[in-house]
Amino acid sequence: MDISSVLYGSADVKVPPRPDIHINEEEELAKPKPKPLREPRPIGVQDDDIEEKASTKGFHPAFDSEADQDLKSIQNKHQSYDLSGSVFLIAGNGRTLELPIPSNSENDPLNWSWWKTAGAIFAVGFYSFTALTAVQGVSLMLEGIQTDFPEEMQQPWHVETLITWPTLFQGVGCFLWVPLSLALGRRPVLLLAALVELLATLGATSAQKFHQLLGLNCVMGLCEGLSLSLAFLMMIDMTFIARRPMAIAGMWAVAGFFGTSCLSLVPFLSDYGKEWRLFYARWSILGSLALLTAYIWYPETYFKRPTVAFDGMILMQSATEKLTIYEDLEANSEIYRDLPSIDPKKPGLLRRLGLARAPSTSWTAMGRCYIQMLFCLVNPLLFWVLIASAFNNAGMIFIGATYAIILSAPPYDLSTSLVPIGNVSSGAGSLLSYFVAGYLLCQVLARLGRRNGGVREAEHYLFGYIAPVIFGGLSTLLYGLAVHNQWHYTMFYLAYGINGLSFVSFQIGNTMWVTEAFPRWAAPALAVVTGGCYLMSFTLSFALAPWIDAHGYLLVGIELTLLQAVGGLIVVPIAFWGKSARQRIHGRWANERSGALRPL
Repeated sequence: MDISSVLYGSADVKVPPRPDIHINEEEELAKPKPKPLREPRPIGVQDDDIEEKASTKGFHPAFDSEADQDLKSIQNKHQSYDLSGSVFLIAGNGRTLELPIPSNSENDPLNWSWWKTAGAIFAVGFYSFTALTAVQGVSLMLEGIQTDFPEEMQQPWHVETLITWPTLFQGVGCFLWVPLSLALGRRPVLLLAALVELLATLGATSAQKFHQLLGLNCVMGLCEGLSLSLAFLMMIDMTFIARRPMAIAGMWAVAGFFGTSCLSLVPFLSDYGKEWRLFYARWSILGSLALLTAYIWYPETYFKRPTVAFDGMILMQSATEKLTIYEDLEANSEIYRDLPSIDPKKPGLLRRLGLARAPSTSWTAMGRCYIQMLFCLVNPLLFWVLIASAFNNAGMIFIGATYAIILSAPPYDLSTSLVPIGNVSSGAGSLLSYFVAGYLLCQVLARLGRRNGGVREAEHYLFGYIAPVIFGGLSTLLYGLAVHNQWHYTMFYLAYGINGLSFVSFQIGNTMWVTEAFPRWAAPALAVVTGGCYLMSFTLSFALAPWIDAHGYLLVGIELTLLQAVGGLIVVPIAFWGKSARQRIHGRWANERSGALRPL
């Protein structure tokens, strides 16, 4: 029987289903680790001669010398097979392999039906869009809030802090929800965030003091941090490697489109900002639906795929989704020590209600995740992402924080119903990023993988940064020229739309790069890069006004264009040719895998 036919579903092999189990991480780590009985064989190499020789030898280590040399030559061709961040993904016949290999458990997200997967994705996306609009809607109601809370009631704060401080807590939320999911699981954390988001929205409807409203908006920002970080780890849980770019691009693009476009509804839901409490009361209805949808449609996706044994072969998939095949030469081989023990206890009340912790989670993993974050901060190949993202975010703040002020003043004097159209334009740009950073990137990745002998390197994802860097620089340059020359107001919308395309495409690139290049650090790396971007945005918001006052809109637009070019199109090639450095970093700093793509 051909081993590849077993792995990819064309053979009728019965594998015992995996029960719903609880795994004690400390006990599992203390068990002796199995040793390979032979070197791992690259999966999916479609060479007829090698397949024939391997089958005639019964897939036994004792190949004859000729076959052994042929197999060794193939392994040299795919020498990056065992390197973290490199995946043998395209077979010799051009077929894309479905990796990781699903287990036979109904709890495995890769085994779910199309409708179940779609429901889970919808639940995450719906929460993301409602949280985004709730926290950013305050920017369109400042006039009414200023009326209810005069300056003497705002001390020591001021009304603009309702916009800036939630940005800080969006970044803090990334550092909270991602590690917490390693201790509780994806589902409990999503339900907790949705519940807190709903309570904060309801609390804002009855806020009687300025600092109460500020605190509640910061809590909303904290909850939105989940949709900026953990939501994409959930998408990775439910998708095969080859489909992840499209899935992640879809989440960023669609949630960003609806979340940003719905900001244009805020004036109508709040009587043009005068009845701001009414907006929160009405939006809490959607918040309730987001909580209910998450509870009904989002199952747990944090899943440990156990060792599978069949027909004398043993399959093991690591926490970084690497596949190793062993030959079972002994009836009681130590390889079976990796099989988790089953908890015979009956499910408790919390599990029956769908509120229990996920299997394989631990508070220890959460603590180790924070330690890994420190390593991510000193990793040069992640630090440059922070710098390039900061320049891109500065362009977003430059346009988003000033365009409404300019269009509301002479010579434009646009009405309050026309100014929010800029948010729709930015949302449309976010939607276009699905094709630019999703579909087109997938085509590039497939071509590069075929040229590389079927191996997809993590560095291939760096091509996804080219478009957002170009569009980001173009948007700030166009905006600076439009303000300086007082062009038609539609040019402002065009610049903001291009900027939305750039920002979301950049975030898609960040998500793919940090999770695929550093799969052992996927959770902490994503938290550091995304959370760090929003922390930098908070800092830059204080420097923007003095910068514009000193240099003017045109010069600031030109400067931001140059900074984005330097941060993206110059530093990216350095990282692209730094594969050997990335692998050395893996070897020295990444032995701890608590924050990997899969449970240990």
